[in-house]
Amino acid sequence: MREYFVYRPVIKLDMLGNKHKLVNKLNSAALIIIIALGAVGLILNCVFRMRHGFVGMYLVYSLVGAALCVAYIYLHELAHAFAVVVIKRRKPNIKFGKLVASCGCPSVAFSKVQYVFVASFPFAYYCALLIPLCVFLPPLYFPMSFLPLCYNVFGSMGDMYMMRVMLRAPKESIIIDKGTEVGAFVPIKQR
Repeated sequence: MREYFVYRPVIKLDMLGNKHKLVNKLNSAALIIIIALGAVGLILNCVFRMRHGFVGMYLVYSLVGAALCVAYIYLHELAHAFAVVVIKRRKPNIKFGKLVASCGCPSVAFSKVQYVFVASFPFAYYCALLIPLCVFLPPLYFPMSFLPLCYNVFGSMGDMYMMRVMLRAPKESIIIDKGTEVGAFVPIKQR
């Protein structure tokens, strides 16, 4: 007689659902923090690191950095997609909406470790790429790496929140990620 497993849900998180409305709160908090941190970082860089009067070009590079933040939204989701392809060899669904962008693969079950890798990959990858650029680029070009770095850190708040919730699931759980909706399921042995 063959054994098979049926899975029952233990955690369901819908970032766009009426119950949570987390996307609006996280996006608002991230935007406020990004603007404040970006302004402080740009001013401190200009005052302490720039010894020449290139303020006009500094403003231009700051605008380029802001434009790179918009491009980062797409790059962030592509990084999630890359991680899914590496882990599961499957093509995920990427969606861009008014308030949120998402990458999910509803037909794939992730282990908790695999889910953490996929969810945290953009944060880790872009920090590893942008932090050295912030340190080693001349001060004039600092905004082009610093602003996307700020957006990366605070724009990943939703991913970190979803990871934290999914890590509370039992050890044997599988995780299904539909993009803005994630669920953890545990097996029930059947005969």
